[in-house]
Amino acid sequence: MELALRDLRDHPDQQIHDAIIDEEWRRALQMIEKREKKLKKGQTSDWLTACKASVLLMLPESAKKRQGRLLLDSILSRNPPVIDFNAMETIQSFAELRHEIDPRIDNLWMQAANAQPSDEQLHKCWFHSRFRMRDWQGARKAGMTYTKHFPTRRDPFFWTIFANFMASKTLPDGNSEKQLCGTMAYRMCAKAAEAVVLETDQELSNGRVIRTLDDIVFLLDVYESQGKYQEAIMILESHRTGIKSRIGKRSWKLVTSKIRLLGSAHRWLDQFRFCFELLEDASPVNDKPPVHGFGKLGNDGYVWNALVNSALSLKFPTCFLDRNDPDPKPSETAVTDAIDRNFYKSTRLAIASLLDDYRMDRNATCAGMLWASKLEEDVRGENLATKALQYFEAYGHKIFCFNDLQPYVGAMRPPVVQSFLHKVNAWLMERDFNLFQLVEGKNSDPKLLVSKTNALKLEYCLTHSRVIEETKVEAFIIECIKCYDRGLRNCRNNVGQPVNFAERFPGDDAGLLAAAALLKFSGEYQDNRMLRAVLLLDELSKRSPAMYEASGTLILLYIRIGAGSLAAKAYHGLSIKNIQLPTLPWLLWTRLSTVHPHGLVSRKLRLPDELRASSAEADPVQHLTQALDYHVSLKGTDKQEIFEFFERKQYASLHRAMDNSLHDHNGFVKYLLLMEWARVERLSELQQKRDYRILFDQPAITYENRDQSSVPNWEHPNSTPLLHNIMPGEWPTIDWLSHQMSIAHIFANVTNGSGSMEELNVCPQSKAYSESEKSMTREEHGQLQTAIECQTLLNGSEIKGAGIAVNTAAAWAISASLDSIEKRQQAVNDELATIKHRRSEYFTLVSEGVLAPSWLFFHTAYISLDTAILIKKTLIVLENANRKHRIVDPQAAGEQIGRIRLLCDVLHMTIHDVASKLYEDFSSDRYHEPIVHSIIGRPSDQEKKDPIAYWLRDHFNRGADDAHTVVQAFVTRLCQSWCEALRSLCNVTSPP
Repeated sequence: MELALRDLRDHPDQQIHDAIIDEEWRRALQMIEKREKKLKKGQTSDWLTACKASVLLMLPESAKKRQGRLLLDSILSRNPPVIDFNAMETIQSFAELRHEIDPRIDNLWMQAANAQPSDEQLHKCWFHSRFRMRDWQGARKAGMTYTKHFPTRRDPFFWTIFANFMASKTLPDGNSEKQLCGTMAYRMCAKAAEAVVLETDQELSNGRVIRTLDDIVFLLDVYESQGKYQEAIMILESHRTGIKSRIGKRSWKLVTSKIRLLGSAHRWLDQFRFCFELLEDASPVNDKPPVHGFGKLGNDGYVWNALVNSALSLKFPTCFLDRNDPDPKPSETAVTDAIDRNFYKSTRLAIASLLDDYRMDRNATCAGMLWASKLEEDVRGENLATKALQYFEAYGHKIFCFNDLQPYVGAMRPPVVQSFLHKVNAWLMERDFNLFQLVEGKNSDPKLLVSKTNALKLEYCLTHSRVIEETKVEAFIIECIKCYDRGLRNCRNNVGQPVNFAERFPGDDAGLLAAAALLKFSGEYQDNRMLRAVLLLDELSKRSPAMYEASGTLILLYIRIGAGSLAAKAYHGLSIKNIQLPTLPWLLWTRLSTVHPHGLVSRKLRLPDELRASSAEADPVQHLTQALDYHVSLKGTDKQEIFEFFERKQYASLHRAMDNSLHDHNGFVKYLLLMEWARVERLSELQQKRDYRILFDQPAITYENRDQSSVPNWEHPNSTPLLHNIMPGEWPTIDWLSHQMSIAHIFANVTNGSGSMEELNVCPQSKAYSESEKSMTREEHGQLQTAIECQTLLNGSEIKGAGIAVNTAAAWAISASLDSIEKRQQAVNDELATIKHRRSEYFTLVSEGVLAPSWLFFHTAYISLDTAILIKKTLIVLENANRKHRIVDPQAAGEQIGRIRLLCDVLHMTIHDVASKLYEDFSSDRYHEPIVHSIIGRPSDQEKKDPIAYWLRDHFNRGADDAHTVVQAFVTRLCQSWCEALRSLCNVTSPP
């Protein structure tokens, strides 16, 4: 903890200060009380009082906390107010430590600043305290007061701009202050821009002026946030602050800003001219003096895209306007009947000429494909196919080739697609015939293997991802396995032993593509293709750890088939860095708490050694706590980085750092982890070392920050991505997260025995499930409805003799909620009773006659148990309240509560019985051989019987072990993971 206090050096109070810094609260309290006794009669110390109140609030005893709260309230409500600097700094620092924002503290700073207007340090500390707390409303007040009393200072002026700007960005849309803050920031920036002079640096004496490139970038951010695009463009074209000014220094940042702003202002012609001149200046065949003096460009891909998009907007002027806007406001040249078709023709010729100059440039070629894909003259896509083929011939040996082609090739019509794919394969065959014939002893060029893989990706994207033809798909999968196998063969030496596998190899993407094709066309409950895909991905992730796409896909698949510990082990193999913790853990923790919520280290579960997944790397809870610990530490580390930008007065960099921090703090992944942690804590009864409730707030805006790049997407641009097809359940949305937060808050209310929906900022009507909201599973929907009924019971249990009418209404609401809970619980029990008969919906047919529990089985079981825990705890609170205040008839309510409890107990027994029977089935090895044969067939099977199994068997026979041994080890690990998950389910305890 830090305290920036005055005049304490060599002072008797220095020891108190040191104890507080070391967070030794009890020693500090003893020293404070001892120091108070030494004060003279009638003498008081506001600082000692503030320290005592703050230290008491940090102690765990509730009586001490109440005493501290009363003492703090007396300080904050004093009249005349406290104006002692050390007292205010202490109160503020402890409020930050407790993560509290108290408006009374802000009023205290304001009154002290008005009482001591010449104390500049006081103003600075006030602003710094609001800045550290991200209280932008308070920060703008502090900045405006500071600016008022010190009008010639530069720092308070720009601090006020920044605080207003951040307030306008973070306040919700309905807030009346949002527009006011944005307008104030814009007007202050405009004054700073007007104050810039052309002459020498000595004349820049006014503090309220733009001085650096970073200042210009920050000014553009403010202008753009307020929709002042024309004014921002004028800033960039000005001789004082523009790109060519002595402040702008021909910065590439300003160039890209101008391109973006011209597009935002719908000045398509100006944007086209500017981009064309930039590219013409940088052309390798240009012998004219450059117009803008840039020469070679920093990021010409951005310029090329802007050039093509502006040209398309001139041809189709409304395509970049907001079609939902009832009153669109096009720019001066965007939408008019005066657009000459001849001008458009000349534009086409100019682009064609420029593309010809850059014929060997990657970004230019991509821009040419974008241009061809949008032209109305090329409806069939023949011109696009020609350009795509040229690009493939130039860059087909690069891994990025398909990713560059994917956005555009979807515009080709089916006849052109077939011709294009035929030409691609013909080009490959001319260069290496052995690649297709797989002649023994002949190695293929690694570059051609990558080209072949890219050709397979194009075939999958353009044909198989949209039209399912069983025989063609089967042949395609076999071709992918062959290409993958050829890549492995190239990596082996003459003795036949594999080389050291550590990096990505040429054929690896073909193996991943084979798995993707198997997943695309596998059945939901009765197809072994999913297990075959998992087998390939398991080998890929272990052999090539650099293939994040294989590991990411494997994690989701393991969860989908109910193997939670194997998913955790695959996640461990990713070796995630700290910088990835805010965006990647969703891969493991999307609904994992309802599939495998138990840890392996600190839990009651006991498994035989042969069935326990070895080492902590397979412990899901360990990965969860690691990610949440990072978010706790992030509260301190990012503050230091942000404050460094603040001290260096780099406001544009500060804005971007604040944006990144805001996306991490209010990101989807953080709140997903918190929801999962809350459920893990309830179901597994783990005693966590840290309390993560300090992270549990409800932001005005939740940002989508899930990194989806770890799952490949080779689908057609108009098709559903592979990620959404393999997710356990529907893709969770922000609305889903809101529902889960509501449930978690209601659980917290039940635990505390009090609380209301209004206090939690949760409204049942606005959060209710609708048919249009498909991101929730049926079980999650049912849990939400039950949780809302439980909250109604809690609200009713808080009635304490408030009157006959109120008691009657509460009794009616409680009775209605009990009826609803009983009916819903009976329906859940009836549904779960069908699991005993191994309904296919909850199981996966992994072999003939062998049904393994799927993610939906565990999800349904854990959600049902979680809901039963909520119901029983709510009933305990209701009974205790009814004994004291007799809200409802004890006899009638008691009978109904007894029936509901019995339903919860029956549910628990049903799940326990089914899980125990499944555990007995899979703990033995009698299912191993049937599952192995389902995946790779029998050694005597011919290719015609099951071609995919035949080629998988051939592929795995090429290693040190034969295919049967490899697959049997894989199946053993899989059965062990199922057993562990089933035993965990049996160990969930039910409250009395």
